[in-house]
Amino acid sequence: MSRSGFSLVELLIATSLSAFVLIGISTIGASIARNQVEGIRSGTQVGWSVVSYMSMAKEIEDSNVLVFPVSNGDQADQIVVCKNWSRAMGGGPPTGARLDPGVVSVIQYCVDPTAATPPETGFKIRRYANVGAAVTCPTAGVPAGCTTDVGPGWTENGNPGYGVIGYRVEKLTATPLVFQRDNGIGGVRVRYAIGRQTPTTNEPTPKYTTFNYGITMAKQYSSTLD
Repeated sequence: MSRSGFSLVELLIATSLSAFVLIGISTIGASIARNQVEGIRSGTQVGWSVVSYMSMAKEIEDSNVLVFPVSNGDQADQIVVCKNWSRAMGGGPPTGARLDPGVVSVIQYCVDPTAATPPETGFKIRRYANVGAAVTCPTAGVPAGCTTDVGPGWTENGNPGYGVIGYRVEKLTATPLVFQRDNGIGGVRVRYAIGRQTPTTNEPTPKYTTFNYGITMAKQYSSTLD
């Protein structure tokens, strides 16, 4: 006489196989969700950093004096510029004077040397500024540090702690320092990447955006003083 249904062994085998299938589906689903979240987060950071880069480039372009780096071809991980100032004014260098009676802005962009906390990668770019009617453009040198306010009157974007303008910044292999003075264009070259330039297990195809541009400043034509 034949019997319908399943034996206990068959049920155990079917349950085990179902468990393996569910584990596999859950693992794949978790991996897809994790990659999607990482992609959204990376895209948001890159998009924000692109906007910040355009703002930084515009501010450098509108500046009149490149205080640091000092000599043509010099590279550094920080840059200092002045707006509404010229060393050709007020009796000439090294001091100079205002171009008009308004305020003077001394601005520093720098690469924060603090390593990122995983899962973040790369470095941050920060902005500091000293703006006012009594401010003068420095004759030489650079404000110290890139992790705290760099001196009396200096703040991060006018509000301490809010000066980060670029996340997940990586230096380009061929140009290990971000900023380079270029008197040939009357300004500075900015070179870095946002994102991860090397492949990983979760991201075999690296996703990053490269910035490698020359920015001509608003200096007097052929000026070697500013």
